[in-house]
Amino acid sequence: MMLLEAHELKSGYGDAIIVDGASLEMEHGEMVTIIGPNGAGKSTFLKTIVGLLRVREGSVVFQGEDITTISADEAIDYGMCFVPQVDNIFPNLTVMENLKMGAWSLTDDADFDRRVQAVYERFPELRDRTGTLTGNLSGGQQQMVAMGAGLMLDPDLLILDEPSAGLAPDLVDQMFDKISEINDAGTSVLMVEQNARRALEESDRGVVLDMGDSKLQGTGKELLESEEVAELYLGT
Repeated sequence: MMLLEAHELKSGYGDAIIVDGASLEMEHGEMVTIIGPNGAGKSTFLKTIVGLLRVREGSVVFQGEDITTISADEAIDYGMCFVPQVDNIFPNLTVMENLKMGAWSLTDDADFDRRVQAVYERFPELRDRTGTLTGNLSGGQQQMVAMGAGLMLDPDLLILDEPSAGLAPDLVDQMFDKISEINDAGTSVLMVEQNARRALEESDRGVVLDMGDSKLQGTGKELLESEEVAELYLGT
């Protein structure tokens, strides 16, 4: 059984159709990256999958269940967590308070403490900053808080929108290493990423989205070696 199947999705804003027939499939445990030019509908595709935007045509199936019409809140209950590109932290709350927001549905204190420690083991830099306002952290640390909060409910699928956006070049590799560690630990990862080459190097498979449709799919290696992908989407 596939983890995620999105078939021929159409969605958008108002009268504008942004995603126009896009599809993808994911196996359990995979890391899949969506690449494509600016304005291709990549972020809109993610928002449609998690229920932030209404599916106008097509279907979304997650772990064998049709979730086409669910809301974003319900997607969390199914085991999906979406970390947006912007507004993904509460800057006026501390690191610990952000993690508590991520674990909003947990009622067991011992379980909460266990998950907080798991986040701090994944992101050691945050342990000593647990009482620091998140808005006072560096961009890389803020992204760690956003992902840490997303992991607090132990999702089966972590969905990331441009996780390396705005990071200093020396932090980009560190961020991808953390994402790979999360994936290696058993959490499936679906992401949109502007650093297409680096993301495909880490990914099991990739999807090329253009004009709202999935034009090409293949393993990360296959897409990296494709002359068409290199010329049109990787800038070489």
